[in-house]
Amino acid sequence: MDEPTPSPEDAVQGIPPVPTEAVETPPVTIAPLPEPPGRRKVGRGLSVIVAVLGVLAIGGVAVLGYSLNQDLTSTRSTLATTEGDLGSTTTTLDKTTADLGATTDSLAAAKTERADLDATVADLGAQVSQQTACVKLQTDALDELGRISDLQTANYNRTTRGSTWDEAEVKRDKAVANGLDAYYQAYSKAFDGNKSAARAWADKGQAAEDVIAAQAKQQLAEFALIDSKAKEIEAAINALAAKLTTAEATCAEVAP
Repeated sequence: MDEPTPSPEDAVQGIPPVPTEAVETPPVTIAPLPEPPGRRKVGRGLSVIVAVLGVLAIGGVAVLGYSLNQDLTSTRSTLATTEGDLGSTTTTLDKTTADLGATTDSLAAAKTERADLDATVADLGAQVSQQTACVKLQTDALDELGRISDLQTANYNRTTRGSTWDEAEVKRDKAVANGLDAYYQAYSKAFDGNKSAARAWADKGQAAEDVIAAQAKQQLAEFALIDSKAKEIEAAINALAAKLTTAEATCAEVAP
């Protein structure tokens, strides 16, 4: 009798081994097949061979069946694992689909927000354009006002001290005084009977008249220039008034 080998579980739990008897497998013997009635067609030896082949074939089928069962078990295990993976993948796909939906919503919201921002930018651009036009009109009007002021100052200065008109006025006044004095002297000399002296003073009086006429002509030319510039200034003022009306209408559209 062979001594039993303790299993790991028995060793752990402290259970003593149970003695067993060794069982010998009896030899397999194949009974001879009964001979069929009638004429013998094959020999006994051939019948034995056929029987052995049948046993081997059945054994092979059994082995094949066992192998197929093992393969089926393995395949089922793999299928179960694959189904688990498929379930996990489906869950991941569902989450990805949900994330995609959220991303799509975010994208739509972003597009809407961008459209709103584009509209705001366009509106601000229009406002800036109008404000720029307003500022330009006001700047142009201010520049024109300065130019008109310079024209008025220059026209006023055409009659101030030291101007051409003023110098002509001074010369004319002096000539008038000289002329009156010369003609008085000519009259006095003529009254005294001194004709030659009277004639000389009369010539001086005539020269004074010539100076008076020349200076008066110069003053008339200055007056004509002053009048022409005054008309130019008036036209500029009217044009400026129209520009100010346009600037007021343009700037009213962008007023806060």
